[in-house]
Formats: sequence, structure tokens, C-alpha cells
Amino acid sequence: MPNDNEKLARFEKAVFSEMENKAAEILSEVDSYKKDKLDGVEDAELQRAYDQIQRRAAEIRAGFARDITKEKLAARQAVLLRRKELTEALFAKAADKLREFTAGEAYQNWLLELLKSHQPLASKKILAKAEDLEFVKAAAKDAQVESGSQIQFGGLIFVDEAHHSYEEITLDSRLEEAEQRFYQSGKAGLEQMEGVGELG
Repeated sequence: MPNDNEKLARFEKAVFSEMENKAAEILSEVDSYKKDKLDGVEDAELQRAYDQIQRRAAEIRAGFARDITKEKLAARQAVLLRRKELTEALFAKAADKLREFTAGEAYQNWLLELLKSHQPLASKKILAKAEDLEFVKAAAKDAQVESGSQIQFGGLIFVDEAHHSYEEITLDSRLEEAEQRFYQSGKAGLEQMEGVGELG
């Protein structure tokens, strides 16, 4: 029969073994609980980081889109400004050419052709620019000739009140038409203005 010491030792050994098993079980549960909690925290942190990266990426994309739009607008404005400058220079050059034309003999011949093509003149009122009045009065002997303040470059306006007609054949109107054509089609057609000659 085992003595009391052996019984106590076995009892002690059994108790310690059971304690170690229980402790190992508890530690295993703690490790599992800790791992689950840490995995949950890690997943939440990863999701938070992902969301933050997505927000930042969206902000960067929006910033790039704003910058691109801003650059496009600036480029478009620069093109429009340059086009305006070129258009103004083109029509300033055309205006200079018209002034040169009206200072020459070819202009007077053009006015005479206009008067001939609008016979009879007796029933018509003719408007001319102030500088052309004397010449037009002399050429259109029996017609009423007045100054037309709207005529800056040259040409004539024929008004026939009896027949309710108004015909403007002026360099001003031709230049204006060329400008409108230019804005509509990009072509002014200034190279050859009928009756005026080369302007290009």
C-alpha cells in the first residue's frame, strides 16, 4: 500500500497536471480572443487607411481636373485674344488699303461707274462722304447730292424716295460684310473687293 507521501505526490501531480491543462486552455482562449480582437482592429485600420487613400486619390483627381480645366480655359482665352489681335490687324491693314485706294484716280473712276450704272439720277438723292461731295456733285449734274456721315471710307448711297429704294454701295459696307464673313467662316475675302482691286 502506498504511503501517504506517495498518495500526496500523485494527488499533487494530478492537481498540477489539471492546473497546467486548465492554464493552457485559458491561455489558448486568451490567445484566440487576442488574435480575433487584433485581426478585427487590423481589418478596421486597413479599411480606414483604404478609405483615406481613396478620399485622397479622389481629391487629387478633382484637383487635376480643375487644373486641366483652368489651363484649357487659359489657352482658349489666349487663342481668342490672339485671334482678336490678328483680326484687328487684318482689318486695320484693309482699312489702310481702302484709304490708299480712295486717294487715287481709280477710286474716282469707280465712283463715275457707280453714277453711270444708276441713271437716271434726277429722281435720286445721292449720299457721299464729305471729301467726295464736290467731285460727285460735278459728275451727277442733275442729282441731289448730300453728305452721308455714315460713309467713312468712300462709295455712294442712292436713295429713291419715289420708288422707295435705298442702295448702299460703299467701301464701309463691303468691309463690314468682309468682317462678318470672317467671323462666320474664317475667310474675309479681302483679296479682291469688287471695283476696288487687290487689298491682300
